[in-house]
Amino acid sequence: MAKQTLLGMATTASLTPGMLVSGRFMTDDLAMMLGLIAVYRARDTKTQRAVSLWMVPPGILKAEDVEATRKSVRAAAASAHKDLVVPFGSSLQPDGTLCIATEPLGETSVADLIAKKRQDGAVHALSAAYPLVAHVTNALTVAHKSLAHGAIGPGLVRIDGTGRVKLAGLGALHPLLGLGAVPSHYLAPEVRRGEPPTPQSDIFSVGAMLYELLTGALADPKVPPSERVPGLSPTLDIVLESCLADNPEDRFESADALKGALAALVAPTERPAENLGLDIDIEFDLDVDPTRAEKHGARPRTLPPGQLQASAVLQHAAASQPPGPPPPAAPALPDGDLDSLLSVVTTNDADRWMFVHDGLDHGPLTARDLILAVQRHEVLPEDEVFNMDTSERKRLLDWPQFREFAETATDERRGAERKAAVVAAIREEGVTRWSKLVIAAAAVIMLSIVGVVYYKTLGPGARRPRTAAEIDNLVARGELPVQTSSVQRLPPLPPSSAHHSGGGGGGGGGGGGGMQSYESAMSAPIDFNFAAGGGGGGGTLSDPEIVRPLNGNLGRFAGCLADGSARHVNLRLVIGGNGRAVGVSVANGSSAVRSCVAGVVRSLSWRAFGGPRIGLSWGFGF
Repeated sequence: MAKQTLLGMATTASLTPGMLVSGRFMTDDLAMMLGLIAVYRARDTKTQRAVSLWMVPPGILKAEDVEATRKSVRAAAASAHKDLVVPFGSSLQPDGTLCIATEPLGETSVADLIAKKRQDGAVHALSAAYPLVAHVTNALTVAHKSLAHGAIGPGLVRIDGTGRVKLAGLGALHPLLGLGAVPSHYLAPEVRRGEPPTPQSDIFSVGAMLYELLTGALADPKVPPSERVPGLSPTLDIVLESCLADNPEDRFESADALKGALAALVAPTERPAENLGLDIDIEFDLDVDPTRAEKHGARPRTLPPGQLQASAVLQHAAASQPPGPPPPAAPALPDGDLDSLLSVVTTNDADRWMFVHDGLDHGPLTARDLILAVQRHEVLPEDEVFNMDTSERKRLLDWPQFREFAETATDERRGAERKAAVVAAIREEGVTRWSKLVIAAAAVIMLSIVGVVYYKTLGPGARRPRTAAEIDNLVARGELPVQTSSVQRLPPLPPSSAHHSGGGGGGGGGGGGGMQSYESAMSAPIDFNFAAGGGGGGGTLSDPEIVRPLNGNLGRFAGCLADGSARHVNLRLVIGGNGRAVGVSVANGSSAVRSCVAGVVRSLSWRAFGGPRIGLSWGFGF
């Protein structure tokens, strides 16, 4: 059995297998160095799961940075995702060493892939780089609900033996910056200045990594990737320009938006399927410091900006980063900045300038007004500008005092045009692909419609009117459901209708065989029934008694609709005291339908109820 030694009597770079860290983790061997952070393979003796221990040496980070790291590690632990190397917890060792326990790190990194391609004199195609970046953007979409990473570099994008791509280092901003784990050229400008990172800071880092994957060179916002690697799409230039913009507001608004822009440039057939790998089920119940334990189910929290504040140790990070070409510096203006230049140009300003654009003269203008027109793109670099005091004429670009303003406006205009072009290109490519899908789907639908039309007209499924007997049979077998409406008792007609007689309205009547319309029957003198039964059944019918004969003949009623002129029929009928229908008016359908329905009603009988007539409405359909 390996000898167990408590950490605190050895440096973080000299842990040996078998050492017990924090009374819980059995160390194995040194896996890698991330700057000055030593990462060890280890085993959690409580769960018997493999873990990685990130050992941050003492005395380098400020006390407040150590505490901020521990808080952000707790926040990151709630951001569980298959594309994230999730931290479990942290502890502060007796000698001041900060220990962060995470999921195991993959053996390979994107930095290794870039180095291998560079060694072979090759670069990654977009179709090969896209899945690597897509996994990172997936992870960031989840992480950004609670905190920004702030220090993404190719060395922290890990690939395990199953092919799973995972982003490591979430919550460890201060150690990553302060101990040189991430070269500064991958950091957003605002992070390098010591400002707290935002999701747009991570967009910059992902863009810098993608630029290097595609070109093999460090990211340079002033050199489009297509200039380094002929054949890359100009649209991709604008995507990366938006990632690497100096102003965070000019970058993509979210990691998901960046992924969508890249996906539009990669044909679906060129996108390798995301390798889901073997997701290891690790319980998030680990916080090495028992006094600060948080449950796995805790909701993600947004940390106050101060907890992610990059400290002054950034200078140490820059000094400790591996040797390599420095990021390109922005060229300085030859005549000073534009504000200073403006103050010089507008000294003793007067209305002495004119310019010609589209064949029209504009002016006179002051130098300040002319510069404003340049910035509004109303006067272009090739337009002629005239000094009324000296009568000198030349192109705007040829006037030294206006050249910088013209070039700056031109750069801005071209940038806006390129951004508009990428939006249009992305939209066009997306529309083109969707159009193909829509056209294909429409073709399938049209073929289906043609097939159905043939089947229903000329083929074996050709429709023909069904006979009343066939419909009655379908209803009897339950293959043609018939829906009925509830019986509604109708009040007597007003007195003005008392003398109406004959065929009646209401959409047609029964007619035939002495059957009156509903209106005629309801306006006739009341006929009490003293015939058979002597009215022993009472003076009216209950609703169940009324509907029983109607529902019992649904098949016959449905058979009346065989000509297809109506699918639902409403009728009003009058039941006399003798239990027979004495009047009916049928709405909907042809005259044949109305006559058929009236005939069915005429054949029905109810019990004699010895009272006045009953008026009601009822309907059926299928």
